Amino acid sequence: MEQQTLLYDERFLENHAGAIITDPATAIVELVANCWDAYATEVRITWPDPKEEQQFRIWDNGHGMTRDEFQKIWRTIDYNRVKNQGRTTEPPSDIQGLSRTVFGKNGKGRFASFCFASEYIVTSKKNGQEFICKVRTTSTAPLVLEELSFKAEGVEGHGTEIVGTGKIPRRMFSEEQVRELIGSRFLANPSFKVLVSGRQITFNDIPTLLSTEEVEVQGYGTVRILHIDAKRADKTTKQHGIAWWVQNRAVGECKWSSSDYEKILDGRTSEAKRFTFIVQADYLNQLDAVLENWKGFKEEHPVWLKTREVVQDRIRQIIFDSGKTERESRRSAVIDKVGNSINTLSLVSKDRVQSFINEVIDTCPNFGENEIVQLSTILAKLEQSKSRYGLLDLLHKCEPHDYDNLHSILNEWTIGMAKLVLDEIQNRLKVINEFRIKIQIAGIDEVKELQPLFSKGLWMFGDKFESIHFTSNKGMTTVIRELFDGKDDKASLNRPDFVIRLDGSVGFYSLPSYSDEYQEEGIQHLIIVDLKTTKLSLGSKEKEQIWKYVKELRRKGYIQPETRIDGFVLGDQIEFGEGGARTEDNERVRIQPLLYSVLLNRAEQRLLKLFEKVKEAPFLIEQQEELKKFIEPVGVTQQDMLTEKIVA
Repeated sequence: MEQQTLLYDERFLENHAGAIITDPATAIVELVANCWDAYATEVRITWPDPKEEQQFRIWDNGHGMTRDEFQKIWRTIDYNRVKNQGRTTEPPSDIQGLSRTVFGKNGKGRFASFCFASEYIVTSKKNGQEFICKVRTTSTAPLVLEELSFKAEGVEGHGTEIVGTGKIPRRMFSEEQVRELIGSRFLANPSFKVLVSGRQITFNDIPTLLSTEEVEVQGYGTVRILHIDAKRADKTTKQHGIAWWVQNRAVGECKWSSSDYEKILDGRTSEAKRFTFIVQADYLNQLDAVLENWKGFKEEHPVWLKTREVVQDRIRQIIFDSGKTERESRRSAVIDKVGNSINTLSLVSKDRVQSFINEVIDTCPNFGENEIVQLSTILAKLEQSKSRYGLLDLLHKCEPHDYDNLHSILNEWTIGMAKLVLDEIQNRLKVINEFRIKIQIAGIDEVKELQPLFSKGLWMFGDKFESIHFTSNKGMTTVIRELFDGKDDKASLNRPDFVIRLDGSVGFYSLPSYSDEYQEEGIQHLIIVDLKTTKLSLGSKEKEQIWKYVKELRRKGYIQPETRIDGFVLGDQIEFGEGGARTEDNERVRIQPLLYSVLLNRAEQRLLKLFEKVKEAPFLIEQQEELKKFIEPVGVTQQDMLTEKIVA
């Protein structure tokens, strides 16, 4: 089946072109911009008047179009002007001038004439040709082209004229508004003249000409600065910025150059897309500061350097002064939103936050009100926190990818939850680190150095020992002391959490059981941890010791027949053949000898080998430094020297 021509709904053109065919301000700017892109030096406009049946007309002396160029451009929906013709345009052969940066990008400007007439006639001359074509739209076709005449050769001149025909839409937009609109955007280059109803647009047509002032450049002369505000920010900064005029001729382009807007304005701000400054400095040519091709100034010329400095400083001040009312309004709005937070601060903190708000509003015009409120609120909270600005110092030291990681964490975790988890991980890593160092010491005092770690280290034995309800059972330690009648104890009364014996120390950690009425009724699970000093082999004697504890506790009624008991005997070496677990009471009691190194390996596996990944973490390095002091012997003065001193 043969493919048919595409069909268009009658709403297509309005949706596609948007404001270009519905808003007179947008439409006339587009049409004048097309004349600029064609490198016209003169544009003549007749404004439509339905009462007088006066049709819209716009004429320019730019390059014009050949018939083939017109057919290609007008028939191509979303014509890519930059791709096909470049970002700049050169003057016609009979016009002298510099390259121009063009406005056009997507070819929608051709629809702008429909804003002023239901159809229009295009007449264009180029390369000795002239064609006349009627352009209209229908309910099924966005553009219909009807050629009225064509001359292939012998035509003089160049340029394009568009004249409306048919019905004239009523647009509430006066000729005075047109003059103001065009003047505020297209007066930056004196070689580009626009006439409306036969009268050239001048600075007198611009009520938005905010100021005109003369500035003395000491030793060289006087410059005149005109400040134009388009009131409504455009999409880009084209035709906005600083335009330099020398002897009524433009030098370079009107723009915020890199050296300008870094010092004066951020090119992304609304002011950069509204403001135009025309600087008239005739003496720059007289003092040989202008390049021969008039594309710019001699960068190292002292007259240009001094003039630029003076002008930029004055323009920056003009912009600052012009935004005073807007800044005060924004300042009041911010204070209203963060005032309650500020009032809770001390006088010094309050002054700091207010100074911050003032400085940001005065020096960062591209910051929105909500952004300043957020920053001020954060600052107020930092003032209230104990760490103050330590957080900012840490953020300053972060690499860019760290910010991305932090952003991901805060998207998925609350600060409180993240701290809770990280604190637990940090504590467990510290326990592993401390154990690793201390078990390397022969004859370690397990009472003082190892036993205290197990109040927070049961998790190392496995996930079933994770419960926070496992607590040290002091009552059981009392029973065990009575069992041995104190004969083997050494200072056990000073450490009530566990029993201290000559060959080790024992701790009891119990998990209560509950009745159906949720009343505590005994011990569900008991963990007995018997720590032996290093260089002491573990064997059947040590296992028997644990079983002896269990029988005594059961005899005294501290544990019930159904209580589950896990006993661990820990050391750094095990007798040959004694590595297996001993079970009693139908396997309700299990006694396991275990090497410290194996326990630590299990702990690391449970933390997914996290210790190896973060062993250079500051909190571990700091802990290692402290533990070194524990390992290193204390310096002692030689005894013979003391004796000699006493004798003397």
